[in-house]
Amino acid sequence: MSLSSDSPVRAATISPQVIVGVQEGPVVIESLDWPADCGGECSFLGRTRAESHPEHGALLRLEYEMYEPMAVKVLDAMARDAAKQWDCRAVRLVHSRGAVGLGEASVVIQVATPHRAEAFAACRYLIDRLKHELPVWKHEIWERGRTFVEGCCVKT
Repeated sequence: MSLSSDSPVRAATISPQVIVGVQEGPVVIESLDWPADCGGECSFLGRTRAESHPEHGALLRLEYEMYEPMAVKVLDAMARDAAKQWDCRAVRLVHSRGAVGLGEASVVIQVATPHRAEAFAACRYLIDRLKHELPVWKHEIWERGRTFVEGCCVKT
């Protein structure tokens, strides 16, 4: 059925379920009670991968710090933008604070939409935007030292 501009029938506006936050330590995918009209769910975990530094040796863990009230505000804005752009019915976006070991996840994104293409697109959008905009600072802890990774928001 096609809706013309003079049609008395209007599409319902659905408020998305948005869950955002900062969590101490690693994050995980959670089983959530997604809306029944969602046929597509896409999840992403950003994990600490094993690396080696020529001077400092093997990576032991990452440590994240942030100003939590600002980070939560940014995460919420990102989640709501994605929900609006891809008709997401639910978005969960959580980032770690503190230590995250090898193989553990520092960011989790879960998106539910009526169709799979939108779920994939929204999930990709969120991780790409998070990497460029979230005010979070990362320290790499190596066997023989530590390095600081300048994030998106660090100005020199």
